[in-house]
Amino acid sequence: MRDAREKVSGRLRYANDLALAGMVHGALVRSPHAHAKVLRVDATEALALPGVVGVLTHEDTPRTVWDGCWFNYRGPALDGHARFAGDEVAAVAATTPEIARAAAALIRVEYEVLPAVLTAEAAGATGAEPVRDEGNLREPYVAEWGDLAAGEAEADHILHAVIDHPSQQMATIGRNACLADWEGDRVTVWTGSQTPSELKTGLAMALDIPQSKVRVQALPTGSSFGQWWSNNFMMITALLARKIGRPVKIELSNAECFATVKRRHKELSTGRIGVTEDGRITFLEIDHVMDNGGYGFKNDVGFFCVDNWGRAESGRCTVRAASTNLVTAGCMRGVGDVTLGNCVERLCDMAAERLGLDPVEFRLSHQLRTGEPLRHIMGHDVPEVAQARSDSKAFRAKVPADWPEPFVLSSGSTAEILREGAAAFGWDQRFVGWGKPNHCDGEIRRAVGVGTGIHCCGVELEGGTAATVRVNPDGSVKLHASVGRHGSGAETTQVQVAAEALGVTWDMIEMETGDTDSCPWSHGSIASNTMYRTGFATVSAAKDAKRQILEVAARNLFNCDPDDLDIRQNLVHRRTRPDNERYTIAEVLNAVRSDALGQFSTVIGRPTEAMPPSTTFARHFAAHFVEVEADVGTGEIRLLDYLACQDSGTVVNPHVLMNQVIGGAICGAGFALHEELHFHPETGAVMNDGFLDYKVLRSADFPARTQVIFGNSHDSVGPYGARGAGEAPIAAPVPAICQAVFNAIGCWVDLPMTPERVIAALDRLGHTPH
Repeated sequence: MRDAREKVSGRLRYANDLALAGMVHGALVRSPHAHAKVLRVDATEALALPGVVGVLTHEDTPRTVWDGCWFNYRGPALDGHARFAGDEVAAVAATTPEIARAAAALIRVEYEVLPAVLTAEAAGATGAEPVRDEGNLREPYVAEWGDLAAGEAEADHILHAVIDHPSQQMATIGRNACLADWEGDRVTVWTGSQTPSELKTGLAMALDIPQSKVRVQALPTGSSFGQWWSNNFMMITALLARKIGRPVKIELSNAECFATVKRRHKELSTGRIGVTEDGRITFLEIDHVMDNGGYGFKNDVGFFCVDNWGRAESGRCTVRAASTNLVTAGCMRGVGDVTLGNCVERLCDMAAERLGLDPVEFRLSHQLRTGEPLRHIMGHDVPEVAQARSDSKAFRAKVPADWPEPFVLSSGSTAEILREGAAAFGWDQRFVGWGKPNHCDGEIRRAVGVGTGIHCCGVELEGGTAATVRVNPDGSVKLHASVGRHGSGAETTQVQVAAEALGVTWDMIEMETGDTDSCPWSHGSIASNTMYRTGFATVSAAKDAKRQILEVAARNLFNCDPDDLDIRQNLVHRRTRPDNERYTIAEVLNAVRSDALGQFSTVIGRPTEAMPPSTTFARHFAAHFVEVEADVGTGEIRLLDYLACQDSGTVVNPHVLMNQVIGGAICGAGFALHEELHFHPETGAVMNDGFLDYKVLRSADFPARTQVIFGNSHDSVGPYGARGAGEAPIAAPVPAICQAVFNAIGCWVDLPMTPERVIAALDRLGHTPH
């Protein structure tokens, strides 16, 4: 890992560590009400406090709306309207953090309290108070195929499931901070973010200034899981700094990180599945309701799980989104495929149980294979996407011939990893039937389960991902690409693929990831984008730089065609006689050019080809196997054994990918067993706003000897055959653990499967099983 020494030595700098000369500290004034209009802000007492520098209210703030598509935020930074308990209504700057917090407590805010809408159901009720000007409900997002009525008529069995998924908090170990400084009419912002380009765009919108006057320095976050992208407190920091004319730093407390920034949506999944006696799935129907919180506007959670089960003869998946007066909900790792995917897997498990079929074999029979159609294409409500899908032949005529077939899976599946995983786990010996433990000892039951996950490999919406490669006169290289430094190892793997494409050793390359003044626009590290789409851009830029170097060498040193040359191990040589005549890259760039009588100097490579739209053909896959121990007396669930399989195409760095897979498994297992945000029934405020009351898995709670197996598929588009990796690993654990618990105790349990819920499920069953 490129930053391993910095991390283990404690020298890696986060936003909390930064300070500037003349810097003051900011604190936020937050609404105690779920829904309220600000009638008046009285800062008299606060401004009289020694050390206070200034106060920012909605009266000082542009009414321009900033939009964070993937963060799921749309609204002004401050507009005098509180939409959840904890929403920012003002900010104060002072010479110390302690004075700033004391001053914030002295600011008097007069509110007109409005009716609060705390559930998606309430948001859609007749006469519900509007949370947003455009209303509480978004247009439903629908993916459908086949003839649902015919599928229902043909089914021998129709099964139903309702799963109420709670809201999960990213629970990042590190707190975040934002520091903003203005030089004239230009602002620089330092903060932890995995999406520096999106943050730059959001700042320009919130501040009502051109993007050329915004510079973001995105710093490491330690962990993020989707929390640290572009957040509203960052906009307020920049606005406060502009008002007082000094650098301002706002550092969030743990409680603020938990309760006021972002969370996973609360989602209610209602589904049906139809199967025939011979095991065919005739239809699959899901109705999925999600709450966006106070500032979210999305109408889709990204449900690629319907692709994985798209062999069903017909299907319809409908997503309905509502605005509520809860803290904003947005994309968290594995968005959609963790929640809606759990419902799809539950329905298929129920069908397999009804038919007495092995869950591994049922998945092998019904899950997506290479060359089969994709059912859900993100952005299919965008006219250009809809047109391309309705007339794919016309679309193919417009794009390069070597692009993959659109709307069809180009490579990979769960098939190989399910077979390999089942063999390595000893599935045939350990699975003894549905609802049957493989071991009983008093009140202790043990059983196994399997679950699968899928996700996209980056997105095209909002723009393409770019990278640049600068080769310096001494032969050293600087890669510029906007990716997050949040534990995914991108600063290592991007350098690997750049070195391979350019023909240099990786110690010759340094990477800049977060400076928007030097890094071209990119989605950043979202939607499993980094290896696939950013990696594609990195390889393309490196190849462009290599082409330029070879052209210079061919003209000035070798007197041959550039195609006759290559670069390996930092040396330029003839392909046919690599040992006869060799030059370092530095020698090539410093050779006197025949046309200008001077050195070539710096080479800058950039992507020269468009990335195919990956949502139309690429997915990555996970298959997880787990053994649990359930105590039917106490309701406690323990994880005993875990095997995680991942198909992300070529494995560029096994250690990095293993960390991604195990990290996803731990986070998904936490959601299955413990994690749930609790909201106050009247104010909607988050009640468990810290690690004392929000339970996450500890190291002792997850099997220490977790095995990881990688698939061996090769992708035709990704860098050296690699695809995305980040999010399928968090989607598979939930259904795997749910199935294992069912097999142990004989009934399905709502999430999270806490001891209380396990006992309640057993009580509903009417007896202690087995």
